[in-house]
Amino acid sequence: MVVDGRKGAHAQDVGIGDMGIGREEGRHGASGRASVIGRAAPGCPRRCQAPQAFERRRPSSAAGLRAPQTLKRRDIRRSTGPQRPTPGLPALPTRAASVAWRGMADLDPSQRRAASADHPIQLVLAGPGSGKTSTLVGRFRHLSDSGVDPQRIMALTFTKKAAEEMRLRIARDLALDNPAELRVFTFHSLALRCLQRKPHLAGLPERIDVWSAHQQRAVFSARRMYWNDEGDILDIIAGAKEQLLDAGAYARSLARDDEAGHRAAAFFATYEAALREAGAIDFADMVPLLLRAMADHPAYGRAVSGAVDHLLVDEYQDINLGQHRLIEHFRSGGVHLWAVGDDDQTLFTFRAADIRYTLDFKRRHRDAVLHLLDRNYRSTPEIVAGAKRLIGRNRDRFAKDYGPALEAAGAVAIRGYSTPDAEVRQVARAIRTLLRDGVAPSEIAVLYRAGSTGLAFQGALEALHIPFDVRGAGDLWQSAAAKLFLGALFYLLDADESRAIEKMGTGKRGESVRRRLDKVPPSGRASFADACRHARRVVSDALPKKSAEREQRDWANLCDALAGLAAECDGLDGLMERIAEQSRALRRPSGDAVVLSTIHSAKGLEWEAVFVVGLEEGVMPVAGAEIEEERRVAYVAVTRAKRILGLTYAAERGGSASKRSRFVAEFAGDAHVGTDPDHPDADVLLPLGPPYQAEPAPAKAKKVEAVPPGPAASRARAEGTRDKGTRETGAAKRGYAVDPADVTPFAPDPEAAAAQWTARDDAKLQSSFAIAGDLGEICAATGKTPEAVLSRLVRLKLVASKSAARGLWG
Repeated sequence: MVVDGRKGAHAQDVGIGDMGIGREEGRHGASGRASVIGRAAPGCPRRCQAPQAFERRRPSSAAGLRAPQTLKRRDIRRSTGPQRPTPGLPALPTRAASVAWRGMADLDPSQRRAASADHPIQLVLAGPGSGKTSTLVGRFRHLSDSGVDPQRIMALTFTKKAAEEMRLRIARDLALDNPAELRVFTFHSLALRCLQRKPHLAGLPERIDVWSAHQQRAVFSARRMYWNDEGDILDIIAGAKEQLLDAGAYARSLARDDEAGHRAAAFFATYEAALREAGAIDFADMVPLLLRAMADHPAYGRAVSGAVDHLLVDEYQDINLGQHRLIEHFRSGGVHLWAVGDDDQTLFTFRAADIRYTLDFKRRHRDAVLHLLDRNYRSTPEIVAGAKRLIGRNRDRFAKDYGPALEAAGAVAIRGYSTPDAEVRQVARAIRTLLRDGVAPSEIAVLYRAGSTGLAFQGALEALHIPFDVRGAGDLWQSAAAKLFLGALFYLLDADESRAIEKMGTGKRGESVRRRLDKVPPSGRASFADACRHARRVVSDALPKKSAEREQRDWANLCDALAGLAAECDGLDGLMERIAEQSRALRRPSGDAVVLSTIHSAKGLEWEAVFVVGLEEGVMPVAGAEIEEERRVAYVAVTRAKRILGLTYAAERGGSASKRSRFVAEFAGDAHVGTDPDHPDADVLLPLGPPYQAEPAPAKAKKVEAVPPGPAASRARAEGTRDKGTRETGAAKRGYAVDPADVTPFAPDPEAAAAQWTARDDAKLQSSFAIAGDLGEICAATGKTPEAVLSRLVRLKLVASKSAARGLWG
């Protein structure tokens, strides 16, 4: 893709105030700038509807960046209406997601406080379904109503889809004539816009050539360099760039014995040289190049930050080092920061996201104000309670207390199956039952930790003639195992070995696989079925023996799934056609179909019914992973459900016995829910109808199977996981599924009680500290003495000292 800073649709001279970036990213044309149809709802102050409210302008450097000079309101007709209840299921009240269309008056108290507080730096902690986007739109509305020029307000988010939704909702709420003129960007689109304005300051030509993924991969294919180690080489390179590392710095950061890492560094160096030679950049270059240009040219940096007065940041928990420095650049220029996020939903650490920017927000900005959105408008009480029990086991988090806004009962079922095949079959049948009961296909999702798990569900739904969309598994055929398997088939069946080598790679693993395939006799190459059998056998053994046991089982399980899929095809051409069809299906717009998705791709979405599958130790949580990060993944999964939630696991996977994930017991609390794999009815249809499927709890507290007692280090060795200093809290440390927040400690007298703090007390303290006007209000909310409150504030690092805390309230 070519962006020219001088002419044309791809060549418009834009500053950060024009929405031309949508066209640069290939998403918008003339239709993308069309007016939105809707109507300003009741409750909009009359003064905000007057044209002059938007014609007041302050002189600014925005003019130098050629920002549009006016935004106009228009009368637009609203087409949305009340939700229709799904037949056969409990009706839900109207959700709070509609509040942004009707103005500040319909925000709940915690949302309204967060949207309207006047302070130079604020962080809003917004749990699942709490109306995060509505509150951000309300913030924009509040600033506009307070006389701030909308062109002096900028909002940043991570995806084009999120930016577009935010842009349209703000435009509807403010009844703006042209939503495309709002300054709502992704981090990368903002960076590209600024680079496009002054490319020479970043050492770029006037014509900025942004490479596509095809152009990026062509660098290696043209040089016959084929990557077949773990991970996608382009993701590895992009992750390093997001950490502000070039190829040399990345190589120096590696351990001496990291063989795969140093091979990646060699690929990185080749790729970086090719980019320089072509005078091009890629997606991951945009933010680092802008940071460097602003550091090298302070006047340019001041012009960028001086173009806005207020910065609104969405999904703050997912920012990385480069994005953090970009935000801090605006802060250093006097821009007011209002950020919203949820530390419990930090998922993208593999893309360099760092939860510490959220957790340390108060330490980095000692004058910051924190807000908590305290209601969940998405899920039923059972789901909310289980999710809170689950995430409450994490230690590195803000203690947050929020409750469900819905009162209607939902349905939660937890079921263990004897085999993965039984799990797939019965979940598919349960989906068929929901469809017959009137639930729309697009309101049902199956979520899993790894994309390979979804392969079997595709076949099961296809057999039942149930339409489905696959999300988040687009790179499955780019995985190391899949490329080796396909390469092995080509090596055995295709006279042109170049296609096989391209897929298997030129590294040691590919060479080892080819040596073993050379030993297959001609009779083993006679048919496609024979070739599939030999390819599966050879590739299954390709993982190094030193790999963890669970990693080897997962590899073998994926090879089994690939071989099973290949066996359904007539031959190599048929298999490639099926792979191509799956790739096309991933690119097609989603229709009225059941969603099969990785959990990471489901973030920010919601469905009436959600099945979280593969809940076994070593699968979720992944073996060797940091346990708190894995718990956040599980938390995001269960909080996608509105009314119906199924949690399933199997007694074996990949040919070996499996243990139920600890997250199942943590979600269920002290209720024994559903059936175990050895139950006589283990493999029958998953029960989903109300009432809540809970059996009486055993007389003795049920032990958490996956958390053996003992020190954290001993547990980590027993589980084969890397704990990184994380420990389970409360009763889980002793091996019992009891929520410590539900236990009130014994206190001999009121003064002793006031000095003791539970997790629930800490949650009350943090929420009241964010909104209280004086120390007395915090004491009243927590039931603690002033001295106890001050000591706890210091202990939780919410204030630097007791004297600093007293100074907050004069």
